[in-house]
Amino acid sequence: MKRLLPYLLLVALGLVAWWLWRGNSGSTLAGPLTDFAIADTSTVDRIFIADMQGGTADLRRTGPGTWTVNGLPANPKNVQLLLKTFLRVEVRTPVPKAAEANVLKVMSSTAKKVEIYTGDDVPAKVWYVGHATQDHYGTFMLLELPGKGKSSVPFVMAMSGFSGFLSTRFHTILDDWRSTSVLDNPDLTLVRRVRLSSPRAGEGWTVTYRGGNDLALFDDQGRQVPMDSAAVKELFRSIRDQHFENFERKITKAQRDSVLASPPLHVLEVVRADGDSLRVPFWTKAPYKDQRDVEGNLMTVDLDRAWALVDDTCLVVVQRHLFDRITLPIQYLQAR
Repeated sequence: MKRLLPYLLLVALGLVAWWLWRGNSGSTLAGPLTDFAIADTSTVDRIFIADMQGGTADLRRTGPGTWTVNGLPANPKNVQLLLKTFLRVEVRTPVPKAAEANVLKVMSSTAKKVEIYTGDDVPAKVWYVGHATQDHYGTFMLLELPGKGKSSVPFVMAMSGFSGFLSTRFHTILDDWRSTSVLDNPDLTLVRRVRLSSPRAGEGWTVTYRGGNDLALFDDQGRQVPMDSAAVKELFRSIRDQHFENFERKITKAQRDSVLASPPLHVLEVVRADGDSLRVPFWTKAPYKDQRDVEGNLMTVDLDRAWALVDDTCLVVVQRHLFDRITLPIQYLQAR
C-alpha cells in the first residue's frame, strides 16, 4: 500500500490539474463575473444609472425605438449608444494585482452603478463603471450578477470597434438624456393641418392636407388663396423632423418668466389625423451678456437663434436657419 501511495498522489494531482485546466478554458478571464455583455439588447427595457452624488437617470423603453428618462421623453440616439456598448463591450485585460487596491479605492467614490433590466423586476446584470485607464483606452469596471454576487476584482473593459474610454456614456445629467425633438412627424400623411399665427397682420397662414397632393393654403382670415405648390410642399417636408439646440439655462428665472409672459413672435400648430395636436410658440432671443456679431459689435438681438417652448414647460434655444423656413410669412407661400 505504501508503494502505491506516490502513484495515487500523482494521479490525484493529475486529476486536479486536469480539472483546473478544463475549468479555465485556457484563459484567466473565464467565469461568470466577466460576462459583462448583453447578447440580445432588444430585451433591455430599463437602464437605471446612479452616481455617488445622488443623481439618477431612469431610462425605460416605451415602444419600438422610444424611451423615457425619469418620465420624460428621452433622446433615442443616446440610449442606442448604451445598447451598442452593452452588446460590444469586452474584457481588455485584468487589473494587475498590485493596482487592484488603488483602483477599487478610486471606484468606491467615483463609480456609477448601472442596472440593466431585461423584463424582470430584478436587474439581469449590474455594472459598476469606474474611471479611465491612464492611456484612456480602457475603463475600470466591476460586474454583479443577481444570485451570484459581485466580483471582488475589477477589469479593464473596452469596446470592439472603438478606441477610448466608456465612462462618459454613463451619466445622470438629465438635460443630456432628454429628447431634443421639437417637431416629430415621420409620417406626413398623418398630418392634417399646419397653422402659423403671427402678431403681424396679414402674415399668418394655415395649410391643410387631405391626402395625395391635396394641399390648400389659407390666409389668417380663413380665405383660401392661390399657393406656390413647390414652396408649400417644401414647408410640409420641413415639419417632419426638427430639433432644438439646447435647454435655456443661461438666463435667470425672472428673465425666463418675462419671456413666457410676453407675446410670442410666432405660434406654430400641427394637428394630426388622430386629433393629436402640438403647439410651439417662438420668441426673438435676446443676446447673452457681451455677445457680439462677426464684426465685434455688441448685439441687441440674437440673429442666429430664437427661443421656443416645448412640452408646455421647457424654454429651449433653436437655430433660426432651421425654423425660419417654417415660420415664413404667407407671402413666401403664395403663388406669384
